Amino acid sequence: MCFLTNKVFILFIKLLRPIVQYISMNVHSCYGSEKRLFISDKANTCNTLFNTFSGDIHVSEFVFMGHNVSVLTGTHDYTKKSKERMISAPITGCDIYIEKGVWLGSNSTILGPCRIGENSVIAAGSIVTKDIPNNVLVGGIPARIIKQLQN
Repeated sequence: MCFLTNKVFILFIKLLRPIVQYISMNVHSCYGSEKRLFISDKANTCNTLFNTFSGDIHVSEFVFMGHNVSVLTGTHDYTKKSKERMISAPITGCDIYIEKGVWLGSNSTILGPCRIGENSVIAAGSIVTKDIPNNVLVGGIPARIIKQLQN
């Protein structure tokens, strides 16, 4: 009887594995208002951090992200000091738009305001600090165009 139970349990785990993987591949956290975060139901996140404190974030369909991507609208005024720097954060003006088909590599960071054009690829570990055109591969710190991709 115990042998049969183990077989059923193993089968149950095998059947659930794809569901658990799908759920874990679509995990994200939001610092700031969730009302400022717009993610297509056809996009995939993977332990992504969204910061909506200083703007809205729009993630279009077929966007997918590697592990630990940060999409940050929040910023502070570096010219200020101490507590004044800590509390001086704008609440608007740093919107981020990630257009259809974009791939954000693991551990990349997107800093607003910016727009990442359709079907572009952001290499793992890159930091995006400005607009990225459609159909390009970018990488580095700060991210620069490495290659034009086929339309």
